[in-house]
Amino acid sequence: MAEPEKEKLSAAKSEGSEPMADASSSSVSRAGWLCLILTWLTYAGITALRKPLGIGKKSMSQELHIGRTELGFLDMSFLLPYAVVQVTIGPKADGVPVRLALFFVVLVSSLATVSFGMWNSVYPLAFLLFVSGSAQAFAWPACVKVVSGWFRGRSSSNVFGIFGTCTSVGGIGGTLIAVWLVARWSWRYAFLPQSLVMLAFSFIVLFFMPIASQETLPTPQGSDSKSESTGSVNTVTLLKIQSVAELSLANFLIKLVRYAFFMWLPLFLSEQLHYKDSEAGVMSTTFEIGGFVGTLFSGAIIDRLYGGKLLSSMTGLLLAGCLSIVAFIMTSKLGFFLNCTMLFFAGAANVATDPIISAMVPMSLAELEGTNIKAGLASVLNGFGSVGVILEGPLIGSVADHFGWSMCLYLLVALQVVALFLVRRSAAYQRTAALS
Repeated sequence: MAEPEKEKLSAAKSEGSEPMADASSSSVSRAGWLCLILTWLTYAGITALRKPLGIGKKSMSQELHIGRTELGFLDMSFLLPYAVVQVTIGPKADGVPVRLALFFVVLVSSLATVSFGMWNSVYPLAFLLFVSGSAQAFAWPACVKVVSGWFRGRSSSNVFGIFGTCTSVGGIGGTLIAVWLVARWSWRYAFLPQSLVMLAFSFIVLFFMPIASQETLPTPQGSDSKSESTGSVNTVTLLKIQSVAELSLANFLIKLVRYAFFMWLPLFLSEQLHYKDSEAGVMSTTFEIGGFVGTLFSGAIIDRLYGGKLLSSMTGLLLAGCLSIVAFIMTSKLGFFLNCTMLFFAGAANVATDPIISAMVPMSLAELEGTNIKAGLASVLNGFGSVGVILEGPLIGSVADHFGWSMCLYLLVALQVVALFLVRRSAAYQRTAALS
């Protein structure tokens, strides 16, 4: 690594000077656990805000007379700014206090989606999704940095395993609420309850979120004197850290596969397996229930089966994910019970990798580098992962239109296999570094 880049990384050590408490230590105060609860609720609510778009696609298509390609464009309208803002601004990790950043995230996201059902054209819907995606880009790195300010050490894998369940619970809750609202009224009302709840919750975050130390998040002015004094690190510098480029590409593929299930599974179950719309919506939650269970026990899997080796545990989970998707393909015509069972295992294996690569791995890499660049690394890994989520919409929509739903599933298996080999290669790098 070039000398100026090393100096930047070394400068980042000074950020957040107060010592963090070990997750297993009694020194973790009530404020620390309150922080975990509030960040969990924050990201669960943000995830719930994203779900109505996937559930309402069929009725939106019929009412607005738009096809799968346009629906994929709406996905991209949210996901493009989400990824770009994370990759370009997130790694600077300086400027705005985390509490204010999370308040901004929740407030703007809820304001953008509260009026979603009032519009009859793709373009205003795309604009609102663009605004929401830009705001939500700060959510994950902010939450990771806030939680890591209170918890550290080997047992932090259990804490982040618990924290990671917020995406599954938020997804399940958001899905069930959206299914009920779409069935009872229409897609136009599916965004309203979550938006109003999160609008109110933004003020709880502002007034009650405890912060362990002066953790901050990015502003576009990364070159000012404050940023330099706290040791901001740019994206290129972070990508030169060993394994970061490979893991970024792996997360690109992992998130593409995961969000393909999240965003298209209800429509696949309805059109390909001929379930009723309400049945398909509810049935799709088995994938997220599996994700909740897998994520909850990911810490135990890492510590007990893999001896705390994060990347080795990821290779095992990715292999299980590939096999479970293949099993779903082979049993898809054999009825409701087997469909739900295979989706449960697919969700457990695939979703459990998310908190590992997006939260635990950045913490581990930051400690290996001897710096406090957790938010920057989380932004890069999660941001490049979100680039895969951008392409998920138009890719799956186009493949389904031209080659059918079955080809989509085979494509997802192939992408998962590539991700597995990238993670395995990164694990080999880490073993080599440990022996050198």
